[in-house]
Amino acid sequence: MIIDSILINYNKDKINPFIIFVDEVHRYTKNNTNDGISFYTGLNSIAREGRKKGIFLFLTTQNPNDVDKVLLGQIGALLVHRLTAPNELKSIQNHLSENQVNQLRKLNTGEAVLTSINLLKDLYIQVEKCNRLHHNETPSLLHT
Repeated sequence: MIIDSILINYNKDKINPFIIFVDEVHRYTKNNTNDGISFYTGLNSIAREGRKKGIFLFLTTQNPNDVDKVLLGQIGALLVHRLTAPNELKSIQNHLSENQVNQLRKLNTGEAVLTSINLLKDLYIQVEKCNRLHHNETPSLLHT
């Protein structure tokens, strides 16, 4: 409701572009009522109407299959890391060629494919691990 209000009330005469970052977007887009009927969310409205008002989305998820199909269909660029489950691969198959979808299963840690409607060719990306010390609770299985 808040997001829809932003779209409706956003000043049309003066556009000040901004980005909304949503981590684990599947938590907010795949809502079901008690009777199992899905409904559209404010994020779908922004994906459809926000660009012309200078509102952009940066969304992350570990499983694109859990993202509402309407929202996923509005996305112009994807940064895809390794996916192996058939339903996950199927959910993004319209964004990549069949060969590239098959390559996603073989990506290693730090590797990804960037695909966009604005690119002539998809890019394979390899991110190098930084030396910065991260304070997290994730145990490492690597012996150092």
